Amino acid sequence: MAAAANQDEDVISAINITPLVDIFLVLLIIFMITSSIVTHQQIPLNSPTAAHAGTEAPAAAGLVIDGQGLLYLDGVAMDSTAIRMHLQHAVQEKAEFQVLIAADRELPYQKVVDAIDLVRSAGVAKYALKVVKP
Repeated sequence: MAAAANQDEDVISAINITPLVDIFLVLLIIFMITSSIVTHQQIPLNSPTAAHAGTEAPAAAGLVIDGQGLLYLDGVAMDSTAIRMHLQHAVQEKAEFQVLIAADRELPYQKVVDAIDLVRSAGVAKYALKVVKP
């Protein structure tokens, strides 16, 4: 004879999703940390040093001039005309728009001056040069 099925057993009809949510939150935090590290290390740059450099940079667009003299605006390679247009548009949207200029220390000084002229010709009033402490 077969044993009768026990009708008193409760059937689990719900799934506990708390551990799943915890895993997704941990993955989100890991993604946020690694994405901020990756964006800062895309362009190899040997920044100049300054003994009295500030500890924090303001929230601003980043204009980078690498060792070969190529221009990058927020990590995207562009020519000076495209950069000027993007900066002019940004200044029209936000009058207090700022640009952080980073250049390789081995570049001729004229390249840095040209970058400053480019930023100023686009109407940006506030800009800074990126340096690191020795």
